[in-house]
Amino acid sequence: MTSNLNDLVKISQKYGKDPDYVIAGGGNTSYKNNDYLWIKASGTSLATITEDGFAKMDRSCLNKIAEKKYSTDPLKRETEIKEELHNCIVGDKSKRPSVETSLHNLLEKSYVVHTHPTLINGLMCAINSKEVTNELFGNEALYVEYTDPGYVLFKLIEKRINEYKNKFKKEPQIIFLENHGVFVSADDTRKIDKIYSEINQKINSRIETPLPPDANSTPHLEEEINILEKKTGMMARAYTSELIDLYVKDATSFSKVNTAFTPDNIVYCKAHYLFSENQGEDIYSDYVDFEKKYGYPPRVIAVKEKGIICIDENEKSVNTVNEVYLDILKISFFSENFGGPRFMTEKQIEFIDNWEVENYRRKIAKKK
Repeated sequence: MTSNLNDLVKISQKYGKDPDYVIAGGGNTSYKNNDYLWIKASGTSLATITEDGFAKMDRSCLNKIAEKKYSTDPLKRETEIKEELHNCIVGDKSKRPSVETSLHNLLEKSYVVHTHPTLINGLMCAINSKEVTNELFGNEALYVEYTDPGYVLFKLIEKRINEYKNKFKKEPQIIFLENHGVFVSADDTRKIDKIYSEINQKINSRIETPLPPDANSTPHLEEEINILEKKTGMMARAYTSELIDLYVKDATSFSKVNTAFTPDNIVYCKAHYLFSENQGEDIYSDYVDFEKKYGYPPRVIAVKEKGIICIDENEKSVNTVNEVYLDILKISFFSENFGGPRFMTEKQIEFIDNWEVENYRRKIAKKK
């Protein structure tokens, strides 16, 4: 392994193992030279990634993708892009390069670390995110409003970067994505770490109240868990904490955490969550009503004044649902410092829920 790829593996694992930056299969990293780009393969975990977890891409081939025109139909267009990216792979064709490969290729710096940090998304998913970002970072960062991931996002960022370059005569090393996360780029990994540290310091300067303690598994709701597992054939686990208590007091409190902030939320625990004031058998009735309404069963059930129940196919996926939903609670809590929570719209949710790329990530995440 070359020293550059070794550095890429190290920094990928560093951020991938830190749940404040990456949960489940989220985030992606890359290294590039003049000819090739190595990027995390879709569905691969950054926490345990090795050199084999990166797809090697021909940059001259990737550059052609940026110049081509594709279908105006969103799902057809993304299928076309997927095939184009596959054709740019050098070597092992079984790997599937991240859908954000073109974005990584676009940036000038050698290393790119794209994550979905809890603290940063507390700002990115807030009503006043753009105004506060401009106050905190000025011309040191580029803010990009939400748009559907994939080719459309790539073209929007390409446009914004060109505007930024024309104005400031340099490329932004920090790109904030509304209701998504952040891209940080640099020519060495130590600089990446320094930039992330500076971002956190600036955002933390605006956090007025410390985050309450995190969740723990709890023996509460045992009857409800037994009923749900028996009737659904799924695995269920209950959790409670000071943080959870803030949002299960009543329906009004729960309205601040009842839908998705980011695409990752949808991939790993769907876009809507159930609030129930019932107990015992009536929990299952609420479960059935929810499934009729949304077309899928709830992955998260908030039980009034009791805690939350995470339910899914197996232990791995239940743990992932718990991690992702707790991140939603934390993002909502932090967002109160910046005007309050701003969720994804139903139209944005629908695109993610039906996008083959994200369904692929969901499938990989559910494997035992």
